[in-house]
Amino acid sequence: MAGAVTLFVALTLPLLSWWYWEYTKPDTYYGYALFVPVLAGVMLWHKRGDLRKTPIRVFNPALLLLIASLTLFVVASKTDMQAVMSTTFLLSLIFSIWFVAGTAFVRAAGFPLLFLFLMAPLPGPLLNDATLGLQRLSTSGAAVMLKLIGFAPQVQGNVLNLGNFVMEVDVPCSGFKLLLCLLTFGAAFAYLSDTTRVRQFALFAAVLPLSLALNAIRITLFGVVGECLGASAAHAFHDWSGFIMLGLCMAALFGLAKGLGCKNFAGLPLF
Repeated sequence: MAGAVTLFVALTLPLLSWWYWEYTKPDTYYGYALFVPVLAGVMLWHKRGDLRKTPIRVFNPALLLLIASLTLFVVASKTDMQAVMSTTFLLSLIFSIWFVAGTAFVRAAGFPLLFLFLMAPLPGPLLNDATLGLQRLSTSGAAVMLKLIGFAPQVQGNVLNLGNFVMEVDVPCSGFKLLLCLLTFGAAFAYLSDTTRVRQFALFAAVLPLSLALNAIRITLFGVVGECLGASAAHAFHDWSGFIMLGLCMAALFGLAKGLGCKNFAGLPLF
C-alpha cells in the first residue's frame, strides 16, 4: 500500500503542480479550489457516524477501473491533455477508495468524493464560451438596473457608457468567477444543511440566479460609483466587491435555509 501511494503521488505531482499554478496565478478563476478538499473533509466528518457503520470490503472489480484510469492518466500526461489528466486523476482516486473500501463505503461517501471534481480547472473552450454568455447577461442586467435608478446608460456590446464614466464588462467582470465560487460553497452549504433532499436541492438551485443577480448588482454599483465619484473610487470598489457579493450570497442562502425550515447545519443548531 505504501509503495502504491508513493507511485501514485509521483505520477500525479506534475498535475498537482499545474493545479496549484492555476489556483494562485493573478486573476485566477479557481482561487476557491484550495478549499474544496477541506470542505470535502468536513462533509466526511459530518457523516462519520454513517461511515463507521459501513462495512469495509475489498471490491476487486474496481481494480480494473483503476488500472484503466491510470493508463489514461499517463497517456494524457504525455500528450498534455490537461482536462483529461484532471478527470482521470480524480477517477483514479475514487476507484482506489472503491477497491480498498468497497461499494457500500463509496456510496455512503459519494457526494464528498464527487465534490472533489470541483477542484479541476475547466477546459479552455468551455470556460471561454461560458464567460462570453455571462458577460452578455451581466451587461444586460446592469443596464436594466441602471435605468431603474435613474441613469441612462448607452449599451454597445459589453460596454456601458454613463456619460462621465465608461465601463467595459470584461472577462473578470463576467461573473463566471463568482459563479464557480458560489456553486462550490453553495453545494457544500446545501449538503451540510440537515434537511430533506428536496430542500437541499432547492438551496443549491438558488445559487445560479443569486450569482447572476448579485453580479448585475455589483456592475450597477460599480457604474454608479464611477459616475458619481470618479474612476479611482470605482476601481477601489471593484477590488473589494467580489468579497462583498460572496458574503451577501451566503447570507441569502442562510436566510433561504431558515425559511425552508432547516434546523441544523453540520449537526449544529445554527438556523
